[in-house]
Amino acid sequence: MVDEVGGKILWQVPSLGQPVGQQAADEILGAWYPSHKAFLGLKDVPTAAKSFTLKRQVVERAVIHRCDPY
Repeated sequence: MVDEVGGKILWQVPSLGQPVGQQAADEILGAWYPSHKAFLGLKDVPTAAKSFTLKRQVVERAVIHRCDPY
């Protein structure tokens, strides 16, 4: 879906733990989007409905954080 809005996955790494907090994560992805509008448009791309249905079958919890570029 990311490529459908002109974005790209920059990196993907396993999560090996965290020093504080309770947010368990198996992996973390970094993605780039050409604009905030493109990021928000993820839910409207042609493959979104099927992708979200499949994700709910295999992913217990997912969190998306929007950040400024570093």
